Amino acid sequence: MSAGRTGRPGAARRGRKHRVRTGLLVTVAVVIAAAVMATLGTQTIMASVSCARNPVLVNVAASDDIAPAVQRVARYFNRLHRLVGGRCAEVQVTEDQSAAAAAMVDGKDSSHGLPAIDAWIPDSSLWVDVARSLPVGAQAVQPTGLDVARSPLMIVMPQSVAARLRAFGSSAGWNFLLPQSAGGPPAADGVQVELPDPQQSSAGLATVIEMERLLGTGPASRNNFSRFVFGTHVTSQYDNPASLTSVVSLAKSPLAESPVTVATEQAVVQYDLAHPGQPLAARYPSDGSPELDYPYVLTTAEPLQHQVAVEFGKVLGQGYAASVVRFDGFRSALGVADRTPASFGLSGQQLRLTALANPGEAQATLQAWNKLRIGNRLLALVDISGSMAQPAVPGGPSLEDELTQTADQGVLLFPDSTRMGLWEFASDLDGTRPYKELVPVGPMTAEVGLITRRQQIQQINQTLQPKPGSTTSLYDSILAAYRYMIGTYQPHYGNFVLVLTGGADNAPGDISPGKLLRKVRALSSPGRHVAFLFLVFGESRQFAAIRKIAVATGGSAFQITDPAEINKDFFDSLAHTIAAG
Repeated sequence: MSAGRTGRPGAARRGRKHRVRTGLLVTVAVVIAAAVMATLGTQTIMASVSCARNPVLVNVAASDDIAPAVQRVARYFNRLHRLVGGRCAEVQVTEDQSAAAAAMVDGKDSSHGLPAIDAWIPDSSLWVDVARSLPVGAQAVQPTGLDVARSPLMIVMPQSVAARLRAFGSSAGWNFLLPQSAGGPPAADGVQVELPDPQQSSAGLATVIEMERLLGTGPASRNNFSRFVFGTHVTSQYDNPASLTSVVSLAKSPLAESPVTVATEQAVVQYDLAHPGQPLAARYPSDGSPELDYPYVLTTAEPLQHQVAVEFGKVLGQGYAASVVRFDGFRSALGVADRTPASFGLSGQQLRLTALANPGEAQATLQAWNKLRIGNRLLALVDISGSMAQPAVPGGPSLEDELTQTADQGVLLFPDSTRMGLWEFASDLDGTRPYKELVPVGPMTAEVGLITRRQQIQQINQTLQPKPGSTTSLYDSILAAYRYMIGTYQPHYGNFVLVLTGGADNAPGDISPGKLLRKVRALSSPGRHVAFLFLVFGESRQFAAIRKIAVATGGSAFQITDPAEINKDFFDSLAHTIAAG
């Protein structure tokens, strides 16, 4: 028993010690936990106060299409309450068209009170190349090597149109965007290319680059590129679901057109999701698709903003950001696409990617496009002298008929941005003057009376007839047209005089070609450049002199002896001269 008694008190002591230790541990744990929670709570409150009072704010300019996804990633980043220099790092995302942001980054355009761009996500590296082509951009833009997302380009038509065009079929190449004369679909199909403006849209710019690659170099290639540029309708509706809705509406009554455009895979997916019963007919180009790559670049030189931008870039490169962009229809930076319904028709197609444009290629392509497309100002001078009544070939139509046919084609080719006027010349047409103004130079789309200038020029072309018995005062008329274009010169346009003539010069008292050339040189200056385009119909003893005058102004001259060559020579002349200007 004693042993028993002795044992029980010992056991009791051991139990009490155990209970004391456990109680102390619990108490200590509670105290520590409370202290930790209080500390964490204080830190959280302090971090929140720091973010609210004095954050290091970084402005990320993102392309319109990917901006919503980047904004969600930015909200996630801001919730992390990362500290930089003892202050909370915070990111705000602004939606910007890539071209507009590039103009701010490279110094061509001011911010107009908008926040400075500390980091930038354009939809394509093409705009990074454009921004870095200028001194300010070359210094400001700092590529990180990180792509946020990817989206290949597709050739897109309304399903109702594609169903009746055999040329579109189950696949289509870039040549589908060319006119028939340059290797495109049959003219009877009536396909109208609705291209997002290459000056504003990466999809449009990448398309023009692919067309230059497809067509190659040399005179024939330059002609076909000119045909593509002039046959394209440029739209201010950019690459997004809303623009695709606009394209689809063109196919509906009353317009009933056959439009085709270029859009990103992401825009097609978003459109199809919003219109599940009416998916688009979309094809990855069979000869390869360029891919918009959404690069992340830094543009700030401020140390704290730079550090925050770097930290945000790390989050953009993580799995969460990849899942966010895929949810919005993009491919991840690794090219992984989200699943799409079989009805969209995307999963069964083969995608072959083409190489991105080389540095400087985008800028050179824009310059080539702009020279042909943007801001041409042209005075057409049409020969109606008696010599134009001669047949172009024995038993064939007259020189005037051939001239009229060429003029009609030319009027249709020039885009709406062109400013054009029309004069006729022979001898004694307007009092003693050998020339007469028929349509003053102005915008093609502007109304002249009840019709547009383009329509008026077309109507007048159909009525032009040789003036019986009249002589040809060629060089006096050319000089008058040159003086007019120099006197009304507009520096933001390409300024040209287009002369369509039989090349005769038989008016008494007309100045000599040598004197004309001297006067042209005296009137010209580095700040006022007007080039001559000559199309001479039939054999002309004056052609050598005419070519010399054209070359002196940076222009070109073509002699047309075969009516079948009219169309080709017109494009030769046009492409060469505008490209040289």
